[in-house]
Amino acid sequence: MSRDPHTLAGAYALYAIDDARDRLSFEDHLTRCAECAEETRGLRETAARLGVAVGKEPPPALRERVLAEIGLVRQLPPAVTAPGPRPVSRRVGWPRVAIGLAAACLAAAAGLGVVAYRAEDALERERLGTQRIYAVMAAPDARTVTGKAGQNVTGTVVMSRSQGKVVFFSTGLAALPESETYQLWRIGPGGALPDRLTRPDASGRTPPIILGDLGDATEIGVTIEPAAGSREPSGAPLMVMSLPSA
Repeated sequence: MSRDPHTLAGAYALYAIDDARDRLSFEDHLTRCAECAEETRGLRETAARLGVAVGKEPPPALRERVLAEIGLVRQLPPAVTAPGPRPVSRRVGWPRVAIGLAAACLAAAAGLGVVAYRAEDALERERLGTQRIYAVMAAPDARTVTGKAGQNVTGTVVMSRSQGKVVFFSTGLAALPESETYQLWRIGPGGALPDRLTRPDASGRTPPIILGDLGDATEIGVTIEPAAGSREPSGAPLMVMSLPSA
C-alpha cells in the first residue's frame, strides 16, 4: 500500500478505494487496528444517516436558476496585450480565475459542512426523542388511556409516573389549513398548560410525541389553534383524556 493506511478510513467508508490491492491491504489493516476499525464504523454510520437526512428532491426551479447564472460567468480570461514584440499569453488571467474557483469550492465545502452538521444534529435529536418515547411506553408502570371525538377520531396517551412523562398519538384527525394546527394541553389544578403542536399525515394519523413533564396534570386535552400555537386554549377541546392517578 503506497499510502499510510491510517489515512484511508474515510475513503474506505465511502467505497472510494478503487485499487483492489489497496482495498484488501486496508481490510487486513482493520483486523489489526482497533482505532481505524472504530473510525470506519462511525464514518459509515454517519454517511448513511446523512444520506437519509439530505435526500430531498431539489426545488423545480433550481436547474433553471443554475443554468441562467452559468451564462453570466466568464468562461475564458480576457485577452491581454503587452507592449513590445513579445505577445503575452492568454493564460495570464488564469491564476486569478483559479483563486476564484478555489474560493468558491471552499465556500461550497463550508456550506456542505454546515448542512451535514445540522442534519446530524437533527438526527441526534430525533434519536433521543425516540428513546424517550420508548422509555415511557416500555416503563413497568405505563398506563394507556384513549379518548374519542366523534366516531372516527381516537386519541391515545401512554403515561408513566416513574418517567414523569406522557406520550400522545392519534388517528382520524381531519386535515387543517396551514393557518391552524392541533395543540396538546396538560390540564391540572392550576389550569391548562400549553404543550406540543401536531398535524396528521395524509391518513389522519399523528406520530407518537412526548409531552412536557407530567407534574400534577390530571388530563390531556386537544384543541385547534393558530399555526404558531396559543398560550391559552382558544375554545373547547376536541377531546380530553383523564390520566390514571397511579
